[in-house]
Amino acid sequence: MNNSHNYFGPKSVLTSISVAVLALMNQAAAQQSASDPVLQKVEVTGSSIRHLASENALPVTTIKAEELINRGLTTMSEVATSLAVGATNEPVGGGGGGTQINLRGLNTNRTLVLLDGRRLANEAAGDSSSNVDVIPLSAIDRVEILRDGASSIYGTDAIAGVVNFITKRAVSDSTFVATAVRPERTGGGSQQGFSLIAGKGDLVKDGWNLFAAFDTRKRSSLLQKDRPNITDPDALVALGGTAFSSNNVGSSSSPANYTLYKSGKPVSPAVTGNPYFSAGCVAPYGQTFSIPSTKANNTTCILDPTLYPQLLPANKQTTLFSKGTLAHGDNKKLTVELSLAQEYIEAENPPQVFGTQTDYNKTSPGLRLPLIMTSASKWYPGKSGGVPAVAGVTTQDLSLLWSMDELGPATTHDQQNNNRLVVTDEGEFLGWDYRAGLLSAYSKRATQYKSGFVTTPGIYSGVLNGVLNPFGPQDAAGKTYLDSLSVDGQYNTISTVSYYGGDVNFGRELMPLAGGPLAISIGADAHRETFTQDTPMVNDLVVYKTSALPDTHPRGARSVYAAYMELDAPLSKAWTMNLAARADRFSDFGGTVNPKLSTRYQPMKSLMFRGAYSTGFRAPTLPELYGTPQTKTASTSKWDDPLLCPSATPSISGTGKLTTDPKYAGLNLDATKVCGTQLTVLSGANPNLSPEKSKTLTAGVVIEPIKNLTASVDFWSIKMKGTIAQVTETLIFTDPVKYASLFVRNADGTLNYINVQKLNMGGLRTNGEDVNVTYTLPTADYGRFVASIDGTYVNRYSGQNEVGGAWGDNVGQPGALSTGSTSANTYVYRWRHNLSLRWTSKDWGVGLTQFYTSHYVDTNALATQQAGQPYYNVIDSYTLYNLSVNYSGFKNLKLAGGINNLLDTDPPLSNQRLSSKVVFAQNVSKPIGRAFTVRATYSF
Repeated sequence: MNNSHNYFGPKSVLTSISVAVLALMNQAAAQQSASDPVLQKVEVTGSSIRHLASENALPVTTIKAEELINRGLTTMSEVATSLAVGATNEPVGGGGGGTQINLRGLNTNRTLVLLDGRRLANEAAGDSSSNVDVIPLSAIDRVEILRDGASSIYGTDAIAGVVNFITKRAVSDSTFVATAVRPERTGGGSQQGFSLIAGKGDLVKDGWNLFAAFDTRKRSSLLQKDRPNITDPDALVALGGTAFSSNNVGSSSSPANYTLYKSGKPVSPAVTGNPYFSAGCVAPYGQTFSIPSTKANNTTCILDPTLYPQLLPANKQTTLFSKGTLAHGDNKKLTVELSLAQEYIEAENPPQVFGTQTDYNKTSPGLRLPLIMTSASKWYPGKSGGVPAVAGVTTQDLSLLWSMDELGPATTHDQQNNNRLVVTDEGEFLGWDYRAGLLSAYSKRATQYKSGFVTTPGIYSGVLNGVLNPFGPQDAAGKTYLDSLSVDGQYNTISTVSYYGGDVNFGRELMPLAGGPLAISIGADAHRETFTQDTPMVNDLVVYKTSALPDTHPRGARSVYAAYMELDAPLSKAWTMNLAARADRFSDFGGTVNPKLSTRYQPMKSLMFRGAYSTGFRAPTLPELYGTPQTKTASTSKWDDPLLCPSATPSISGTGKLTTDPKYAGLNLDATKVCGTQLTVLSGANPNLSPEKSKTLTAGVVIEPIKNLTASVDFWSIKMKGTIAQVTETLIFTDPVKYASLFVRNADGTLNYINVQKLNMGGLRTNGEDVNVTYTLPTADYGRFVASIDGTYVNRYSGQNEVGGAWGDNVGQPGALSTGSTSANTYVYRWRHNLSLRWTSKDWGVGLTQFYTSHYVDTNALATQQAGQPYYNVIDSYTLYNLSVNYSGFKNLKLAGGINNLLDTDPPLSNQRLSSKVVFAQNVSKPIGRAFTVRATYSF
């Protein structure tokens, strides 16, 4: 725990030193000279009109593939994570949907990811954003990041910005690359992979080119037990937890814990225990799974937390990208691109836990059922099965919490496939430059129960009828019965997304103006998107880690037709105006028009001003509208009904008391059903959602005070309204009066359900500055030096949880106003940057990269972790360094090596997932530690 609020702590000293170095290098460069490069007109991300890249009025950052390699990055996930302008969601312990880019902290569904200027099919389960793991790193020529709204060109949902991965134009040789990453510490987390890219044909000489790029990468699983440095018991206590669990009374274990029941209810006062507590919680398993609870006057056991938590899942990515280009006619070019990608994420979760399952039957949806054992079972304590007797446990029913360690970890196999075919033709027709294309893209994600899964109803029946022994190993009959319940190999959820359509664009110069020709571009596109999701569980048999309702098959589709226009008007040699507008027609939301006005003013070569204003419109995603059906289930946490069990601290369960209001006297209220218990919530898709709307403003200056030094500062501001968000249970119970409308009650005052569906909330306002400084120092005797810093400072990130509600600033605070939830992994940082220092000379190159994130307030979810309380936690600024060295002196062979996390900086601890023991700050760090990288490139 670190409560320092210093933005520029000891870890960021190098930042200040490096900036000072830049200033000193400026003076030395005054006498250097180099010929200017030849400038060609190109199509830059954010505009459909070709012009000089130096004339761009939009804040676009271009990173060449060579620079990505020099930073020591080996996968697309690492490339995306390294972007300073936004956070990134990537697979952590428990799996996930791959790596998705989140610019400006506005969430991944408001960031548009393109491949060669056209869309990919979204990751299928959420159908809201692209998984960049499916993009082949070996085929990439450069990455262009437009830090501005682009709804007028690419589509209405490009509110936060655009990341465009641009592939190589042509390849005429063959290159094999092998990479390996080995952590210094033992255990998992190692990576290895190779790529092969080969091509033939010369576009100029032969009139054609064909190449293919194959990439495959694999990472091994990393378990918590392999990183004891980030599970130090004293550090966990400092966060407000304990050395074992944040709530270790009655936790699940093997052998099972029990609570005495009588007449279908827990006895009062509650009586809990475990038959093997006095023996150290070791049943005759042959190995130890559980350990005694540390709570005073408690005789339960808890699952040993060091056995199962997974910090990083096993992961494998394989991509095949091919491109064929044929020159035809006069300056015409036909291109066909085909990409095939597959990724799997294999997540290990602790063994299935029984006793807190939700019964998803149609007569009582969302009912939490106790796992009951009666005294008729031979496995009842003191009976013939040999389970030790316990004083006071005689004939009462036992409600159990049982961890099925005999089955091993509950392992899921999450596989994604993403395929894409693009056919384009471009050239000149009747004096117009044209570009036309057809696109067909398909994405599929299937989650499979790999091992350790059995059906919940079968376990409940087996314990009740005495076949299963929850207090020790199974006998022959129990093993046979367990085998009959296995669902290993079956699929939990299968989701598919298709995206197909066509586009056409025409452009030409219209007339001369004072600064150059007036250019126009007009275009149109039409596409259709479909979404399906199936949960093919037989007979509604629900199992642990079910992510969707069993036997449900949501579907959704929409068609979108659009036309757009762009005018580029160089009114003088110094001043250029650009106007763009796009009209979209949605089959389910009608029409919308979104304009964009940008300008560039350059009174002298070394000074340029630029600015832009645009609007955006994001329709709800198909899963948000038509996904998981509306369903009543039990709340994820226990709460006090604020009306029938009022409390002065409603956010802390169990602090309320049964109401004494006489108008509820006739209800015969049961405290166990309204106090400190799981209440009913309504979740699922909401077909009544409305679109989000946005306004984006950028204004910046680019200066080149001396040769080889370029600096830019761009102010940006984004305002949204009608943000689609999901209020969490925690937020609702923080202020039940404020969110009273979400408590839907019956006529007699009893609770029907709490609405936790996604809703159109209030608004969101965020603004800040992007800063970039690059300095190049070429020398005759000492090689070439390049220093650059690319950072983002956020002034404000404010949102409303309801229309007309109060605005709250969440810069450096937990919670995601962009999603309306207090998600543990979403933060907006005050300052974040990448600092790069690189030297090259003949065959050698050395680079040092710093990744810096400023301090922020931790999740602080517990009552004792609020401001002024002893466990209030602020995570200090976090800095990582990567060092890389490369040598190209061998014929056809290039070698590179490096050290990631050069100083072996441990990830900061966080209470984000304190009870699960995966306690490192996943949003800014990885648990691997120092790792060594090797890369060999052979061309032939």
